[in-house]
Amino acid sequence: MVAWRMYATKNQEAEFAYGAGHIDPVKATNPGLVYDTLKDDYIQMLCNLKYDDRTIRTDGTAKDLNQPSVTAQVKVKPFKVEFRRTVTNVVAASSTYKATVSKPPQLSVSVEPSSLSFKSLNEKKSFVVNVSGNDLESMASASLVWSDGTHSVQSPVVLYPDTKIHFP
Repeated sequence: MVAWRMYATKNQEAEFAYGAGHIDPVKATNPGLVYDTLKDDYIQMLCNLKYDDRTIRTDGTAKDLNQPSVTAQVKVKPFKVEFRRTVTNVVAASSTYKATVSKPPQLSVSVEPSSLSFKSLNEKKSFVVNVSGNDLESMASASLVWSDGTHSVQSPVVLYPDTKIHFP
């Protein structure tokens, strides 16, 4: 684990509470898994959002960009969001990582598959994080940790409601 864990069950904004001093530099040099994000990933994300030369200048969502953080804005009513991610094994040729989720009661979080087995260095594996809930009135955060017993790779899971004020 690169940073010390925060506990979403104790503080709904825990995933935003990391700060200076929370990094473990020794563990950062040997992370176990990494989320590769290449130029083509950014281009694919923008194409999926139907961007062109004109719309590239407008705001969009990065929900599907392959990055460790898992975050999305959701409607206040019941919601379900799917996040697809791919990790690369950067240590031992043979290793198995198991997913553990720490979450507040208002969120349901599942990871499929919940175990990733690698047979070689630089091997890639994909997984899906599904998050659902009812009537999210304020931001909620959870934590996904992949661990092989030696390495722990943490991803924050943050959902926040679409509470824009609309004037008549």
